[in-house]
Amino acid sequence: MKTVKITSDRFQNKIALDLARRYIFKNIQKKMNLLDVGSADNIIKHFLPKNVEYYSLELPKEERDEDLREYDHEITFNLDNGKLPIEDNFFDIIVCLDTLEHTMYPKRVLREFKRITKKDGFFIISLPNEYNFLLRLYYLLAIKTRTEIPWEVVEIHQHIQKPRVKDIIHLLRDNFKIYDVVYHWESRASYKNNFFVVIDRLINLLAKIYPSLFARDVVAVCKFKDGFEKTEENEKKILIQNKRYY
Repeated sequence: MKTVKITSDRFQNKIALDLARRYIFKNIQKKMNLLDVGSADNIIKHFLPKNVEYYSLELPKEERDEDLREYDHEITFNLDNGKLPIEDNFFDIIVCLDTLEHTMYPKRVLREFKRITKKDGFFIISLPNEYNFLLRLYYLLAIKTRTEIPWEVVEIHQHIQKPRVKDIIHLLRDNFKIYDVVYHWESRASYKNNFFVVIDRLINLLAKIYPSLFARDVVAVCKFKDGFEKTEENEKKILIQNKRYY
């Protein structure tokens, strides 16, 4: 049987699983339903504990990239089409990694996430920092990336939203209580070239100090604002709300 691995180019998945183990899985043993939004090849399914029931949500097959059409998903739906075909208060965990930036109405999507999640549920969300130092250089040199194909961005579901780190934090803070935030840099080439692994480690040190410039992605674990227990440990975590993020 083939061993499933999360390569370094899928760092959002690794960070999300690390956060889930730290804040959710080790403390809760009851049966939980998890929805993986924008799940692509469903990779995190292979790393979940037995008490977690996995569901995936992706675009309808005809709207996906060709290399993702072979995968099956419990729910196929375009997030821009309004109300999700899911009952209220069904999920315990929503995982949404680098997906909201592809949507026309991220705030509406978050409202739907909250509707389908239990009041003691968790949210693990990541978004790219579109103003990191490399993209700023690209803008200066008029270089377009593969997520910015002119005149086709909306039709092919590329990066419609262009948030800064502060925009991401404000969006999450307006909707949730933030447990923890990870700022991370990983180049696409690092899983093929050891030189870039070293460079990425150096940039990651800078990302912790100045994320608005050196973080490629922002990954957060959150809860409903009124679902955060007032324990001494969590009161310390609440201080993260007042931290300077950018």
